[in-house]
Amino acid sequence: MPWCETCERFLSPPTVKQDGSCPNCGRPIAPGDDAEMGPVPWHLKLLGAAVVVYLGFRAWPALLWIIHRF
Repeated sequence: MPWCETCERFLSPPTVKQDGSCPNCGRPIAPGDDAEMGPVPWHLKLLGAAVVVYLGFRAWPALLWIIHRF
């Protein structure tokens, strides 16, 4: 994220002017760190899988109730 030292705030990349200056104060801004993110951690994948299983478990009785209701 680009950072403006004068305004002391982060700017979204589309708001930065073409010449690399701040849209508020007009001073040059420090470029953001464009380091790539690493892979998704295994525990986050496990949490996602557990959420899917839990929601499926909770949705199954509701689905059966709807089918038998009509």
